[in-house]
This record gives sequence, structure tokens and C-alpha cells, in this order.
Amino acid sequence: EDLDDLEKRCKEGEKFLALFCEFPGNPLLKCPDLARIRALADRFDFAVAVDETIGNFLNIHVMPHADVVVSSLTKVFSGDSNVMGGSSILNPLSRYYGPLKKKMETEYEDNYWAEDALFMERNSRDFVSRIARINVNAEAICMKDVYYPKYSSTRPFYEQYRSTTGGYGGLLSVTFRTSAEAIAFYDALETAKGPSLGTNFTLSELDWAAKYGVDPDLVRMSVGLEDTSELCSMIERALAAVARVNEA
Repeated sequence: EDLDDLEKRCKEGEKFLALFCEFPGNPLLKCPDLARIRALADRFDFAVAVDETIGNFLNIHVMPHADVVVSSLTKVFSGDSNVMGGSSILNPLSRYYGPLKKKMETEYEDNYWAEDALFMERNSRDFVSRIARINVNAEAICMKDVYYPKYSSTRPFYEQYRSTTGGYGGLLSVTFRTSAEAIAFYDALETAKGPSLGTNFTLSELDWAAKYGVDPDLVRMSVGLEDTSELCSMIERALAAVARVNEA
């Protein structure tokens, strides 16, 4: 529907400088139709910037349909929650590559603190093995009625860009029928609690998305590197707490 509206507005003469999207989105893990976005961008002359933080470049390859690919290196690329950083990659095949490259060369200021760079590099050394583990853990605790790229109605869009050895990432969300159920599940989850994602340890969050028009009883989980069987047991214990609420 959003892309239908965008196309209609473009046809009516409205001009856009750029379109920014996540792939997949947070917290509902839905994927936009990048092929259609690219076609509209080429037809109506606007740039496309894609944030692949949630999917990450080991799982997905979105560069062919983007002019700029950005990522939060603070999240799973680092994983240790002790350094901040980000990346912006220009597509050399983009029609905008020349002016964007020139602008970056004149405007970019390298003020990244040396010690932060050292920590980021150190943390990222096992990125490949961590992503493989997180992919396995997240799939293991997923039920098919959760928000997760593998079980989303937009999975075909994700599959278009999934790497040969890529998985579906470590972020998932689940909603409940009542606030009491959501609270019981969240309180019983034996994980760290807080507003972030991409940590090496599993992190959960409740009561943050309502202001964005998302179900207020949504629990978001960023899956970490724990033992898979223990993660599954942890979810089972939290679901048992939900069952007790319904029995009361």
C-alpha cells in the first residue's frame, strides 16, 4: 500500500530526493519489495538508501538495489555492547555514485576515536561464527505466529536477497492477546532487559513500540549466543507463566 501511494504521488508530479528503508524492518521484521522500489527510483529519479542492520550483510545482499547501504555497527557486528559505530557504503554502479563520492570526500570528517576503532575491530573478529550461532538460536525458539522473516508474509522479498549461506537473523517479536499475558511472559523471561539489539546475550524489551503504532503488548527479543536448548527451555518457562495467568 505504501508503494502504491508512492507511485501515485510520483505520477502526479511530486518529487522525492531519496527513499530510506530497513531490510527487514524493526520490530515487525517485514521486508519491503526492493525490486519495485528500485524500479520506481530509476523511473522517477530518486536515490534508495537501505539499512541492513537487522538482516546484516552475512545473511542478505541488498547492494544491487540500493544506492547507499547503511548499518549500525554498534549492534550485532560488535556484539559486546562496549563501543558505538556505523557504516555507509556507496554502490559504485549507482547513477549517484559520482556526486555522492565527491560529497563524502569533501564533507566526511574522520573523528572516530582510536580506541573505539580498536575495540570494534577486536569485537568483529568472530562475527561470522556469531551470526551462524544466532541464526540457529533464533530459528530454534521461533513459533510460526511470531514476527520473524522466515515466517513473515514478506518472506519472498527476503529470499530474493538472502545469501547462499545466510539465515534469517537474530531479532524476533511476539504479541499476546492481553497485556497481562505479555507482562507475565516478559517478567518470566530469564534474559537481560533493555532497549537495544544485536548483543551477544539475549535481550528482551516490552512497552516501547506503541508510540510507533505497533501493538503495545509486543515483546521484542534479540537472540544471543546462549546454549540453544537452554534458550528453548527459557521460552517454555515464560510460556508456562502465561498459562498460569489464564488459569487464574
